[in-house]
Amino acid sequence: MIAVDSSVVIAMLCSWHEFHERATAALQKRKRLLLPLPVLIESYSVLTRLPSPYRVQGAIAYRSLQDSFSDASIAALSAEKGWSFLHDCEASGITGGRIYDALIATIAIEAGARELLTFNSRDFAPFSDRLRLTVP
Repeated sequence: MIAVDSSVVIAMLCSWHEFHERATAALQKRKRLLLPLPVLIESYSVLTRLPSPYRVQGAIAYRSLQDSFSDASIAALSAEKGWSFLHDCEASGITGGRIYDALIATIAIEAGARELLTFNSRDFAPFSDRLRLTVP
């Protein structure tokens, strides 16, 4: 199973994006995609707050995501693992906004993904021993 982060999702959904073709080609080759829940939520957020003229209405963002990723598995961190996840981040020195990348990587690993498609591989470097990072 291959996980995908929001940098690839946004690039694929936005035909004007500089990485649109690369993201689209990479996602079309993959059969079993995993979409960590924070990626789905972040992608919706980004699509609905892009600067004009690229911003889309919530209904369009929802439909675009659903049409493109309804076959993907969606995974989330269980509530029971919340404190242990936070403890692991604290022990590893993960603070600030990096915690969201850690959450995405942790969800992907726990759901059985072996690879993460991202245009931001440096953000996920601390997890590269457990998750192959692929830039399309």
